[in-house]
Amino acid sequence: MIKFVKNDNNKNIILFVHGFTGDEDTWNHPDYGSFPLLLLKEHEIAEQYDIAHFSYFTKLLTTFTKASNVSKLIKNYFKMSYGKLQSNVSIEEIANLLRTETRFKLQSYDNIIVIAHSMGGLVVKSCITKDIQENVPSKIRLFVSLAVPHMGSDLATYGKLISNNIQIEELAPLNNFIHEINDVWLKTSLRPITKYFYGVHDDVVPKSSAAPISNEKSDIIPVEENHTSISKPEGDNSTTLVAVKQIILNYQTDDSGMSNIKLQHLEDDKAFDDELFVLKLIVADIHHSSVQSAKEVFLNAEYISKKFRSSSDQNRLADLYDRVRTIYKNSYTKYLHNGIANSGLLLADVHENILKEDRVFLSSLVPFISAIHKQGMLHQLANSEKSDIWWGKDTEIDSLYSHLIEKPSTFLRTQSLSNKGLTPNASSLKTRRFLSAKGV
Repeated sequence: MIKFVKNDNNKNIILFVHGFTGDEDTWNHPDYGSFPLLLLKEHEIAEQYDIAHFSYFTKLLTTFTKASNVSKLIKNYFKMSYGKLQSNVSIEEIANLLRTETRFKLQSYDNIIVIAHSMGGLVVKSCITKDIQENVPSKIRLFVSLAVPHMGSDLATYGKLISNNIQIEELAPLNNFIHEINDVWLKTSLRPITKYFYGVHDDVVPKSSAAPISNEKSDIIPVEENHTSISKPEGDNSTTLVAVKQIILNYQTDDSGMSNIKLQHLEDDKAFDDELFVLKLIVADIHHSSVQSAKEVFLNAEYISKKFRSSSDQNRLADLYDRVRTIYKNSYTKYLHNGIANSGLLLADVHENILKEDRVFLSSLVPFISAIHKQGMLHQLANSEKSDIWWGKDTEIDSLYSHLIEKPSTFLRTQSLSNKGLTPNASSLKTRRFLSAKGV
């Protein structure tokens, strides 16, 4: 099903998916070569990406269509052969096969860019919507849709007159299959960046079907091609090729998920000393080394939250914060009922449970978020006067400041940054104003 054109063990891959009755020749021009090889002439793409085909069985007539008699049909089923007996299966089943291939054969890749033609785009779309419905992080980060019949094709209606092929049935306009995947696609913010190409001379999939559904914000790209030529660029100057190359290069530059996000390290041991989440740890008598660890994971969570600013990523992060809070609440309940002996063990228990749930309950569709970032999210949540994240049984903000008033040396330690002439952030200013009002 997966056949590599280039396999250099990169972290990113471009996957070509053909359409109805197609195969690898879908992408080959007799004079100018294949679409994949033309892409590889771009140095940056060749350096960063592997390339492969996803191929599947698709014929106009099924293997056993209109057998002359039952005995011939039975012989076809049971004859001895080393080959596979293949027949057309539904687009949904092809999508399931694609999910299997990406799960096992492409598991080493962090990002998959899909270039799909015609019905192949519906296969990809079905694959993505299944991931969304099952809350499985999809590695498909960019979807290039070439003449894909998102609203079906009128020609499929005529095709049903000559064949009982299930793929033709599902390509018909208003088919339940197309309606269902479009419904999921529109209702989620988790779909990948999608670029919609249509051929102005395409009589198979017109603009009305190749373009996205009406209320989906997207990039629609017309090219002077027909349904077949759109997947067979005529050399380096082909508009389709130039556009696809530029889309891939722009995506690689703009999308934070394509960059190598390295873990950040504190440059100053006194950093964040006057943040509220640190004060909460200090008044709960958390050990200094644990406080330092909390500051470092907080730094990484802050870094990640600035990296992923798109509305879809923000929605995904919001769900992740809620799940981190749930893990904290479970541990805190044990602490309240003396199932956890002290605040230090409470902190350790929450951090440990985040590690355990990193790939399960805390799985995320936002790439490159590690358990360290998720631990930092816990302290981001704690860094607010209205927060319900505490490390002691006293959970009132006034109690925190009363503790600081009784032990002014604790607060004095938080002044170290301002004594160095560094500007405090809004959170620390809020803390200082409150303490000032209390007479500290």
